[in-house]
Parts: sequence; structure tokens; C-alpha cells
Amino acid sequence: MSEEGDAASRYRAPALEKGLDIIELLASSSSSMSLTVIASTLGRSMGEIYRIALALEARGYIRRDQDSDQYALTLKLFELSHENPPTNRLLSVALPLMEKLAASAQQSCHLAVLSGARVLIVAQVDAPRPMHYAVRLGAQFPLAETSSGAVLLAYQPEHHRQALLEAAIASTPDLADGLPERVEAVLATGGERRASLVVTGVTNLTRPVFDHRGSIVAALTIPFLAQTGLSVDADQAERDVATTAVGISAALGWRDPRQATDPQGEAA
Repeated sequence: MSEEGDAASRYRAPALEKGLDIIELLASSSSSMSLTVIASTLGRSMGEIYRIALALEARGYIRRDQDSDQYALTLKLFELSHENPPTNRLLSVALPLMEKLAASAQQSCHLAVLSGARVLIVAQVDAPRPMHYAVRLGAQFPLAETSSGAVLLAYQPEHHRQALLEAAIASTPDLADGLPERVEAVLATGGERRASLVVTGVTNLTRPVFDHRGSIVAALTIPFLAQTGLSVDADQAERDVATTAVGISAALGWRDPRQATDPQGEAA
């Protein structure tokens, strides 16, 4: 066995690994599961899973339906992520600007971040209209399924981008087939304008959000829904998304390298 293998074996924490396996399984499932199904899916015995599930339930990470005895993930992990200082900073800066965007564009908008090889919606603002389309706060999607995912992928460092691309191809090969071309288009245009792969009639208008280091931290999207009586068309909404994404980035300390100046104040 290699030294790396020896170290991995030496520092394993079986109970923790079982707990994480349960959380990750429930996070990837669209419906709740019984302990029997959880144990079977994970290749574990009921004895291995039972006490771990009770501990996770007691700490509030999963919940059990009293009628069906089936388990589902709670929002505790989502809530914990929001207590993280960088996330708090992002949301405190983004939400006021997103509210202005929704009002000016007359469309809903949402902010997404990467969660592993998936996209997680961390902020959402409804359109000020009686009828609109909106993505649920806390929802997760395969990276290749969304424009947010394509934009978040495009601006990753090369080694991370390749790892995410491989993960997307493994999990959703039918959707990930055109991702490299989408990434090139995003980098060429600064974002993605694309008909939704999920909802007919919706056009995603997506732009990146950067932090003070120039690293991408989120993707801002309007899922544009054309309606009779709208005073804002998709072209204007796309410009509004781009302006708002730049505004959020600037508030996080990002500086557009194209606007860099020399010490005399002249454009570089």
C-alpha cells in the first residue's frame, strides 16, 4: 500500500463517513427515503445506518416523517452556509441590487453558487408582476443544466474547470456534451443568453459576479419570461443583468482590469 493509502486508512472516521454518505444521498434525491432504502442504496446494514440516522435527526440535519417513517434532508446545511462570513457579505451586497434589478427589468432574478459539481440558489427576488417565473431559494441543479452552471464553470481556474467538466460529463452526459463550447462562448461574450433547458418559453440571461481577487463567486440570472404588456424586452433585461452583476462585483471589491489606471490617472 502507498504512503498516501496508509495515511487515508490511518485517518478514516467510519461513523463520520456514514453520516456524510446519508446526507449526500438525501441531498441528491428528489424524494424522501426509508432507512431500509438508504441502507440498501449505500450498501450498508440497518445496524450501521440506524444510530447514525438518529444522531443526524437529533442534530437537525435530517427529519423523519411521522406517518411514513421516511427521511429527508432539512435546510440546516443551507442555513449554516449562510452563516459563513463570505456568503453573508455576498448576500448583504447582492440582495438590494437584485431587488432594484427585479423592479427595473420586471422579471425575477436569482443568484447561484457552486456546491460541489452542482449549482445552488442562494438568493432569489420575485418579479413585481402578478404572473412570473422564479427559481426556488435553496434549489440545486446539475451544473450542465443551467446557464448559471455554464458561467460559473467558465471562469474557474483551468484545473478546477477540467475537474468540474469531468464530473458533469459523468453525472449528466447528455447535457454536458456541449459544455466546452458553451464555456468558450461565455468567455467570449461575458455571459450566457440561452433558452432554458428546463422550462419552455424562458430565456436565461446570466452574468458572472467576481470578488476582490477577481475570482468568480456567483452567477446572476434573470429567467426572462416574455409577457404581453412588458415595457422591458430581453435585450434591455440582459443589459440590466450585466450592469447589476458589475455593481455587485464592485461592491465586493472587484475592479474591472480594463479600467485599470496608471499612477498618473491615465488609462493603462
